[in-house]
Amino acid sequence: MDVHEVFNDSYARCNQNPRFFDIFYDFFCNKDDKFRQMFAGTDMSKQITMLKASIVMILLASTSEAARDSIRYFGKRHGPNGVGVTPLDYDIWLECLLTTVSLCDPNYNHDVEQAWRECFKQGIAIMKEECQDTSE
Repeated sequence: MDVHEVFNDSYARCNQNPRFFDIFYDFFCNKDDKFRQMFAGTDMSKQITMLKASIVMILLASTSEAARDSIRYFGKRHGPNGVGVTPLDYDIWLECLLTTVSLCDPNYNHDVEQAWRECFKQGIAIMKEECQDTSE
């Protein structure tokens, strides 16, 4: 199984649903009040554009040092001295994304889930590492 091909095919199917990203943010913001508060007053159209770019950047993490550098930068910006995201929040974020994929990809199965997890693994690991509170 080529995980990148499985991911790309799944992502294309998800994007056929014009509400894919809205559904994701509904799940994510309803998971915890802190997430809802993070996005209060946010222009969600711009946020969705940034999320699309972030997905591409995360996918490139395994092959591009420039992508990894960008992810490090955004990890720091999202951390305790920025947005206030914790490493655990990324696990919640991924689970909400996978729930959304399971609803929007008619071919969703275990292989599709594993492809998404594998493709996001390195990028999310970098984000988690960079957003840790090192003041303790």
